[in-house]
Amino acid sequence: MKFEQLLSHFDSGICVEQLQKESLLDLALLFVGVDGVISDTELAVVRKWAETLSWNSSVKLDNYIVDMTGKCILAVKNDDIEAFIQHRMKHIVDKPMRELAVKLAHKVIAADGKIDSNELAAMSLLEEQV
Repeated sequence: MKFEQLLSHFDSGICVEQLQKESLLDLALLFVGVDGVISDTELAVVRKWAETLSWNSSVKLDNYIVDMTGKCILAVKNDDIEAFIQHRMKHIVDKPMRELAVKLAHKVIAADGKIDSNELAAMSLLEEQV
């Protein structure tokens, strides 16, 4: 019984950590497309950062990025940016990870040298969640 509890807690820790990583990546990808344009420069920043993660998922990182980029584009087109940010931030439980989300978003939107009003509005929403 105690061994099963130990395994359960261990697995939960891994799941929570992976969920935080996925949520960080989701947010970074949202900021790639929040201005309505998928910039290769911004996407490269996200990919470079994502490669530093200890990815622990059955879904390969590249496949996850492609799939989530599509979902982010859909969120932007449907004007669901605020809900998207709030949902992802609920999964980021550690304060340093929440702060990292903001730093990463700043880095992404600055990568193409242009910051538009949609990016600033989304950044404001993200910063409110920290």
